[in-house]
Amino acid sequence: MPAISSLRKLEYLLAVARELHVTRAAERLHVDKSHVSRGVRDLEQEFDFTVFIRSHHRVVAVEHEAVPFIMDVEQALARFDSELDRAIKLARLRVRRKASSFVVGYSPFVVPTVPGEIRSLHSRRFPSILLEMRRSSAQDLTDSLISDASQACVLFRPAGTRYFEEILLGSERLFAVWPRSYRAAPGGRIALGELRAHPLILSCSEHTDPVLHRWFLAQCAAAGFRPRVAAEASSPSDAFNLVEDGVGIAILPGGFSGDAPRALQWSEIDGLEPLQLIITYRREASVRVQKMTVEIARELGRTGVAKTS
Repeated sequence: MPAISSLRKLEYLLAVARELHVTRAAERLHVDKSHVSRGVRDLEQEFDFTVFIRSHHRVVAVEHEAVPFIMDVEQALARFDSELDRAIKLARLRVRRKASSFVVGYSPFVVPTVPGEIRSLHSRRFPSILLEMRRSSAQDLTDSLISDASQACVLFRPAGTRYFEEILLGSERLFAVWPRSYRAAPGGRIALGELRAHPLILSCSEHTDPVLHRWFLAQCAAAGFRPRVAAEASSPSDAFNLVEDGVGIAILPGGFSGDAPRALQWSEIDGLEPLQLIITYRREASVRVQKMTVEIARELGRTGVAKTS
C-alpha cells in the first residue's frame, strides 16, 4: 500500500478512536464517511487484527488489546508531523538563502584581478546579496553550473566551444615558461613546433579540463607532433615550482608573467590562437542570475581587467 494512502488511513483510524463514531470522525476530517469506514476496515485487514468493537455495524469502543497500538500510532504521527514541519522549514531556508546568494566560480588560471573586481562590484551594487567566490578546476566549475551549485563561472575556453550562455570578457595569449638557462636569448617568441623536444607542464588534463586539453593536443597535432606531457599544474605558482625543479616547460596564459620568479623567462607561442576568457551561466538561469552576470561582465569590460594581455 502506498505510504501516503497508509498515512491518510491512519488519520481516519485515530479520528474514529477519538470520536468512537465514524460520522463525527469524517466531519472532523472533512471527508465522506464512506472513505473513513472503508479506510479503517482496510487497515484492520492489513494488520490482521481488529481495532474496534462494533455493535450493529457501529463503532462502540476500542479493543482493549488495541489501545497501546492506538497510542503508538498517535505518537508516531505526531513525530512525523514534527519532522515534516522541520523539513519544510529547512527547505524554505535553503530556497531563501539561494535567492539571496550568488556563487561565482573561477579557474586558478584567471588572474586575481578578475575575482577581485567581482568582489568590488558586489560590495557596491549588490550589498544585500551574499557573494561566494570559489576557485576550482574547469571541469568542477562546469559540474557546479550543471548541478546549480554555482550561478556563474569565469574560465578560459578555446574559440568555438559553447555549452552554456557565455559572455566574452577578453583573451589571453599562451606563453612557454622556461628556465633562463634553456635559451641563449631570453624572451621573444617561439614556434609551437619547437616545443616538440621538451617535456611540457600543462594547466589542464583530460580530467580537470577535457575541452582545453583536447584543443591543445589538436593544435600540437596540426603542428606535426604529439606533446610529451610531464605534469599538470594546479595553479600558476605550482607551474613555476615545477619549471624551477626541472620537470619541463610550462604552458600558461600571459597574465601571470609578472608573477614569475626571476629565474624564469616567458616566450609567446606562435601558432596558438589566444584563449577566450569568458563568464558563463546556465541557459535556464533565473532573470536575477542573468542580470547579475551581465552586470559583472560589463564592469570587467569597463575596468579592463580582463582584456588581452
